[in-house]
Amino acid sequence: MTYYFDASLLLGLLFREGGQLPPIAGGDVTVSSRLVEVETSRALDRERLLGHLDDAETAAKNKELSDLLSAIDLAPVSDEVIALARATFPVTVRALDALHVATAQALAGTLGAIEFWTHDKRQGQAALSRGLDVRGLETSTRARAKPRRGR
Repeated sequence: MTYYFDASLLLGLLFREGGQLPPIAGGDVTVSSRLVEVETSRALDRERLLGHLDDAETAAKNKELSDLLSAIDLAPVSDEVIALARATFPVTVRALDALHVATAQALAGTLGAIEFWTHDKRQGQAALSRGLDVRGLETSTRARAKPRRGR
């Protein structure tokens, strides 16, 4: 299986915020956009500047982040990705979200089926609107397709 991780999923792992996590097994591939390097680094700096991390915690989180990123195949922001991100979405999409969705689309074109993992509801909607299999939210896209009993 190929899993696409956005920044919200990686930050959830880094800060152990909970939420659904992919069932990664040997032979599975994890991919993302090079954008996650910037997004996650900025988030760490923001937490430090807000006083939520001291120097020791910042150093430990930077090491954890480096280890996480080294385990992921990072795709460049190619011309194909830019073209896909610029195309109209049927939902409101922020620029970085559009680039993540477009990267996953481009990778799916070469790698086959991809599960798009995010903890960001808006980004999940954008990915779903482009036909990606979205996971990591409260329920998967397949689970949301059928109403649950008792709800």
